[in-house]
This record gives sequence, structure tokens and C-alpha cells, in this order.
Amino acid sequence: MSTKLVRQKVAEFLKSDGPGVLCIRGNWGTGKTYTWNDELEKAANVKGGIGLEKYAYVSLFGLNSIEEVQRQIATQTIKRERIGQPFDATNLTAAYEDGVTLVKKLAGRFGGFLGDGYYGAAASLMTLLIRNRLICIDDLERKGEHLRSGDVLGLISQLTEERHCKVALLLNDERLDDRPQFERFLEKVVDLNLRFIPSASESAATALDNLKATPIPTDDVREQTILLGIDNIRVIRKIYSLVSDIAPMLKDYKSGVLKAVTKSLVLFGWCNYQPEMAPTLNFLKAIGEYSFATQPPNEEVAKLREKWEPKLRQYGYTHTDDFDLVLMDGIINGYFDPTVVAVYATELNKIEQSAEANAKLEEAWDSYRNSFDDNGEELVVELMECFEANAQFYSLGTTSQLIDLFGRIGHKEEAKKVFDLYEKAHDGDVSAFDVERLFRFGMELPKDILARVTKAREGVKPNLSNDALFLGLKEAGFGSDIAAQLAKLPVEEYVRVLTSHRGEELRKIREGLTDYLNVSNPTNIAIEIMYRAADALQIIAARSPLDSARAHTWQLIQWQKKFGRLPDVELPVDPKATEATEEAAPAA
Repeated sequence: MSTKLVRQKVAEFLKSDGPGVLCIRGNWGTGKTYTWNDELEKAANVKGGIGLEKYAYVSLFGLNSIEEVQRQIATQTIKRERIGQPFDATNLTAAYEDGVTLVKKLAGRFGGFLGDGYYGAAASLMTLLIRNRLICIDDLERKGEHLRSGDVLGLISQLTEERHCKVALLLNDERLDDRPQFERFLEKVVDLNLRFIPSASESAATALDNLKATPIPTDDVREQTILLGIDNIRVIRKIYSLVSDIAPMLKDYKSGVLKAVTKSLVLFGWCNYQPEMAPTLNFLKAIGEYSFATQPPNEEVAKLREKWEPKLRQYGYTHTDDFDLVLMDGIINGYFDPTVVAVYATELNKIEQSAEANAKLEEAWDSYRNSFDDNGEELVVELMECFEANAQFYSLGTTSQLIDLFGRIGHKEEAKKVFDLYEKAHDGDVSAFDVERLFRFGMELPKDILARVTKAREGVKPNLSNDALFLGLKEAGFGSDIAAQLAKLPVEEYVRVLTSHRGEELRKIREGLTDYLNVSNPTNIAIEIMYRAADALQIIAARSPLDSARAHTWQLIQWQKKFGRLPDVELPVDPKATEATEEAAPAA
């Protein structure tokens, strides 16, 4: 039942002065108690909103006997006008006045017997005087082990039938240790039984709308918690607290950085604070960049994948990266290290800057694509201004498209300037002039542009050690001079490099060597590198079962077996590359 309907039923229940029992059942943290208290306070401020004059709230947390429950009802009773007000001495007056008055009347007769303990006697006698009261009994599932649900329902029945009381019972019945007994007596005692199932948007509103002096906007947290279907108010507030903690560390970056971090923190916070409802953090760690590679997962992992991957895909979470691991550690440890966050946030900021720059260029391109207006001059000016401001964020493919357009509409000077800007912005970055990446996606370059790209690439040709060649392959690509040199190295050198690096360096090497695994028509150089890497991994795999398991996660061994060993390919002769290889001494 939605929050709105539950509130309506609670308000109707409070108005009546006749006896009755209202039961509200729902999961922990969904706002049952909050909703009850909120409606109670609203009703207390409206004439006729509450039919009875006295009210008592009792939590059964840790209580082990009906006597304790009765005593709590007696001592926690307040007058109707005190509902929602801070506690003060007048609360005690309301709680004790009936019992104390009674004992005082009897004090003359039994004073010598009771002595100074007549106030204690009053507390016990007050349980006999509980009648005509509105009572809320909460946390039945947290009762002490010696208190039975049947006993509590029996007391409620007595209070309503013999004492003319109204009782609201709040609980999470799914966590009740004696649920069969509770269900057996429930219908005999309860008049109105409500299942409290607020929507994720209702829970988000309850959790976030009333926050005071919020340091950051709640919109992103609200959006992501609704997307995941989180209905636990306490969890949502804890997640918001996480975002509030890390937000000051990200204030100097693009807004998209905090947005991306928030998306991850909402997911990780849900997993950490509500593990019975969400995938585990260990499962999320397992869906890293090389998740479940080659070897079939065990049955347990297979079930988890089947259960959670559709939801994670819908949420837009595809894999866990290094920054995600840092965020997970921060949640577990209770704090985020600003220095570590800054390292990864800087890289994420570059991605955001690049995305923003490309979005601006797309807006400029719209003037070309979406009209037949005579606006050629304005179009060139708009595109040039955008490119001059953001050349460092544009790829060779984007640049070549712009050069091609300018050339076809008679702006050859602007076309030349565009490449000059690109070359200057990417000076020293050999991967920025990797035409092979363009060819992979069917893009062709005009001959004059290709000649300039080739010349620019030769100007930044690396002269690197073998270790540096492996580390640089990911950025340089298989069409680079680095790849040409790697294709000539012996398998033994592959083995040495793979076994002498670890951590982030080995991850980078792995990314480079496996970049073409899913390409249908890899180049000769790419094929040769992957075969040599596969041979090296076979040698490493033979060392132990552990190394075999590790080696097979790279997928290169399987790729080699699938396609078979091809005849030796003729590699392009590059005197400069050969010279660089001969001069580069293997690392010790």
C-alpha cells in the first residue's frame, strides 16, 4: 500500500474514540514509525484529530515480559496536547498522576506498610489503570527472546476489549522469529491490517525533502536511489551523507565528476548498508574490466550474475574500475582519502572535459547537418572557435572530418589551421597520430592529410626500452611504431616482461596486448603480437595451476587455439624501428 493510502487510514484511525487495533507491517527503514509519528503530530494539532486524551508509545526492543510492556505503557503515557512536544516534567505528571493519587489515598491506611516506596507501588498500580488510551506498540520483531508474539497480541486484545484502548502495532513481520504464532492470532485481534510498501520515490522524498542545511543538492541522490528502487529511508540518508563527505573534494572539477561519483556511491552504499536486498561489494569487484574471463564461473557466481546483471545493466553500471575500488574502501573505512580521490578524480575530470568539448562540437555541427541555410561563413567561424578552444580533447578522426568539410567548401586555409592546432595540442603523443585506429572503423583519410599525419607521427617516434614498449602499446595502438618493434621481440622477452611487472603496470600491458581480441580483421602486426603473447602465456601457464588460471583469463591462449597458428606473416620493414629495437637494452 502506498504511503498516501496508509496515511489516510492512520488519520481515520486516530479520529475515532472507540477501541480498535491497527497493524502496519513493512520492511525495516521504510518509514513506518516516521509515517505514524508524522500523522500523529498533524492530528494532535487539529481539533478532533485524536479521539482519546492520552497517548503512549512503547518500543518492544529487548523487552522480555508482558509486565515490562505494561510498565512501559504506564510510564510513557502523555497527555494529548504534549504529543510532538519536547520532553519536560509535565510528561511525568501525566504518566504518574493516576497511580500516585490512588496510592496517596491509601497511604494513610497502608503508609506504615509501604513506607517511602509508595511511588514504586504507584508504577505497578498504574498498569491496572491503563484504559481509554491511544497506544503505539513498535518493534515487535525486536522483542526479547522470552517475550512471545502471542502474549503481546493477548495484551492488545485485553487493552481493546476490557480497557477501551486503541492500539497501533508496527512491525517487520518478515523478521519475526515466531511469525507462525503471530499469523495464527493476528486476524483474531487486528481490525485493520496494512502492508506498508512505499515506492522508491516516496522513500526518497521522506529521506531527503526534510534535510536541513543540505551541503549539496539532493537531486542526483534522489534520481539514482529511485532508479535502484531503494526504499529504506535510513540507507538513503546514509548514502547522501557519503556524497556530502566527498563532494568538497570534487568542487574544483567538472560537475560531471561528482555526478559520476554519486552514481557509484549510491550503488555501493546500497550494497554495503542493505546487503540482504542488494548485490555484495565482492560481487561488484568481480565484475571488473576482465570479469569472469574465459573460465566458466562456479554455480554460485552464475546465479548472482543471472540475478543482478540485468539490474546493473539498467542502472548503467558495466564494470568496476580502480576509482570504484577506492570509493568502496572509503565506504567500508568510514572516510575518503582526499589525496587518493584527487588522483582518480583528475583522470575522470579529463574524461568529462573531453565529453563536454565533443558535445560543444556536436552543437556546432548541427548548423551543418540540420539546415539548408546559406550560413557557410558563420558555420566555419563557429566550428573554428570550438576547435581552437578544445583541440586537445579531439581525436584524429574528428579532426579529419573537419578538415574534409573545410576543404570541400573552399576554406583550405582553415583546413590547414585545424591540423596545425591539432598537431600542436598533441605534440609528443604518438597515439594521437594512429591512423590504424581510423582504418579499423572504415575511415579513410585524404592523401594530403595522411602524409601530414605520417610525418607528424615520425616526429614523435619513440626510442624506448622493451619494458616501455609494452607499457606504451595501449596508448600507441597496433598501427604504431611501438607495435612494429614489439612484433619483432622474441617470446622469451614477452615472458620476462609479463612476469616482472605487476599491479597497475601489468594491467596496462594486458590492455595493450588484448586490444584486438574482438577485431574481426586484425592487422599482420596485431596478429604477430598476439601470437607471441599467447606463446609467452603458455610458458607461464605451465609453471603452476595458479599461473595457468591467471594466464587463461587473458583469453589470448584461447584465441590462438581457436584460429590455429597462422603461417609466418611478412612484417613491414622499418629501418628506424629496427634500429631503435637493437639499441634498446632489455631492462635488468
